[in-house]
Amino acid sequence: MTTKTLAELVPGDLPPGIAALPPDVLTELASVVMRAGREQGEELGAAAMSLLDFVPRFLRGAVKKAAGL
Repeated sequence: MTTKTLAELVPGDLPPGIAALPPDVLTELASVVMRAGREQGEELGAAAMSLLDFVPRFLRGAVKKAAGL
């Protein structure tokens, strides 16, 4: 896994107050942002799959294919 800096993870410039934090705090904050992004992706995937429960069974294959799931 590649470690990215907070400046690479956040679009645009960091606010001055955040940029002034010590390097160890910035590293921890970058780790938290990356973890939150992974968790958000997992939750989004789970939500997409649960939506299939509302699609009639005979259409689920076509819907999965169209959605790229």
